[in-house]
Amino acid sequence: MNGFRNSVDDQVLAILVDERNGREYYVSIIDVFTLDGRTYSVMYNYEPDDGTRSDPEIVIMRSWRDDSGEQAFSSITSRKELNRVFDFFFERYTDSIIRS
Repeated sequence: MNGFRNSVDDQVLAILVDERNGREYYVSIIDVFTLDGRTYSVMYNYEPDDGTRSDPEIVIMRSWRDDSGEQAFSSITSRKELNRVFDFFFERYTDSIIRS
């Protein structure tokens, strides 16, 4: 996934499993990009629209393939890194709107 995903049909639904407690999270991946040699995934919690849900909040995580080839994700704990990655994502998002 190279470009910004801005079509509902382009969104990738995934299930993330927390290795510590086994809890499952349904997410929609809206963008994947590489910055400074690291790959990042931008997603939001996916919930079917039943008319009662609140606006989704985006989550940005580092992503990579583990030794078995499975997609893995980890939280970004550095505020400086998170701000830099968010700014990069927001620029991509803004550019995708302008090009539309």
